[in-house]
Amino acid sequence: MALLSRTTRKLTLAVLLAAVIPLAAAIIIARSLVSNVSAQLYNPRVGEELERSLDLYKELAASLKSTMRYQAEAIAAQEGLRAAAMLNHRPSLEQELAEIFPTHTNLVQLAVVDGDGEIVVEKKRFTAVNVNTELALEVRKPLSNKADGPQLLAVFVTPKARFDERDQMEETVRTYRQIEASRSQVERAHLYAFTVLLVITMLAAVTLGTLLSRGVTRRIGLLAHVAQVVGSGDLSVRVPIQGKDEITELAKAFNRMLREVQRSRARIEFLQRMGTWQEMARRLAHEIKNPLTPIQLAVEEIHARYQGDDASFRKLLETTHGVVTEEVASLRRLVTEFSAFARLPRADLSNHDICVFLREQQKHMVLFTDDESGILRTDGDVLERAVDVSWEIATRPIAVYMDQQMMHRVLVNLVRNAAQAVSVKQSARGRVRVRLREVDKDWITIEVDDDGPGIPIEMRETIFDPYVTTKADGTGLGLSIVKKIVMEHGGSIEATESEWHGARLVVTLPRAGSSASFAARAQVGQSLQMTGMTMGER
Repeated sequence: MALLSRTTRKLTLAVLLAAVIPLAAAIIIARSLVSNVSAQLYNPRVGEELERSLDLYKELAASLKSTMRYQAEAIAAQEGLRAAAMLNHRPSLEQELAEIFPTHTNLVQLAVVDGDGEIVVEKKRFTAVNVNTELALEVRKPLSNKADGPQLLAVFVTPKARFDERDQMEETVRTYRQIEASRSQVERAHLYAFTVLLVITMLAAVTLGTLLSRGVTRRIGLLAHVAQVVGSGDLSVRVPIQGKDEITELAKAFNRMLREVQRSRARIEFLQRMGTWQEMARRLAHEIKNPLTPIQLAVEEIHARYQGDDASFRKLLETTHGVVTEEVASLRRLVTEFSAFARLPRADLSNHDICVFLREQQKHMVLFTDDESGILRTDGDVLERAVDVSWEIATRPIAVYMDQQMMHRVLVNLVRNAAQAVSVKQSARGRVRVRLREVDKDWITIEVDDDGPGIPIEMRETIFDPYVTTKADGTGLGLSIVKKIVMEHGGSIEATESEWHGARLVVTLPRAGSSASFAARAQVGQSLQMTGMTMGER
């Protein structure tokens, strides 16, 4: 079994203490309460008072019985009754019993029995003894001095409730004495029960704390592992997003930081490469431009000075002159593009409303001119009539730090490329759409879609590198310039497929106030400074 991590042990201990401390305090308080209640309940004076009450009930019962026996003796002592009993004269006995019976209200039966126990004369109450409410006491007293002489049989009744109360009190005292005797056992049983509860709570707390802490520490461990991988230089890893707590927010923030660092690294590396390519373009432009004029002048001079009559040589000279002139013009155009690429200025970022900017571009953009696009105005007129350009722009303001002139160049380049791609359609007018979308609170995108042939999947990653192009007469510098400008704005650009199965160029820009926008403004100068240092070292 693997050892628990330190964080797991600490969290488990915290849960254990949080569960045990209140329970232990409750056990101490409960034990004190049980002891106090027990001490008050089992007070010796309470036991003494209960015993005294029981004695009073017993004395009352004995007194009732003694009273009834005394009454029987008083009846048996009457001379008339004793004389009639000795003579066994029934009429006299009946008369005596009839006179005596009403004088004792608690009598139920009064009889004279002979020596054999047979009733000679008897007097009874009209109602029998109610066993539920009355208790009967039978008393026999001799009516003569002879052992086998007649006897008086008297049955008295008394309310049963008095004796029931005595029995209940006796039972109460007995129960009290038993509980008092087992008091220590009860206290020990409560203590054992609390102890078992404490142990169960501790085990449950340890188990629950371990399970909960493992869920936390596992994610912290993943975060630490990803941090180590990032420390080794791999910025492509991400922390898995699990749960909805603070660690989840930390993982999201860490992933956002990785994306920002990855963008920053890619931006800096690309800008450094662009600096190198710009320096190479400047040198190529210089090296190519210098011999162009002498070459053209030399060919023109040869063409002008030949005065011979050789028709075949004249034709060769004309052909050579035309080819050299055309190629020199192409090289001059290439030199112009190289020079423009090498002199590309840095972006000067300031706060603007991107929606207002796009609406201005929509009003004043001219797709085809005879400037840097290399497309003649006459051809541009044909392309304008072949392409429909639509715009989807938000109405509410969206602030973005940007260089309007540079971003204008980006937008013109992308829209022109899309228009050129769809202008080859023969069956219908081509479609180009510029759409502004809000991704979240930190990012927006500008999408340029067309319904042209699209960009091959294998070229979508390299299409923004210098000198990579899908056009037969292209130099492959336009999209490189676009990417450099976008990255100086702290954004990114990617090529995908549009919903019309053509090309989609997606420019992602940070909104004003976001961390990416702040980093872009700080890193533009830094990256350009590093590029300058690299160029200086070379």
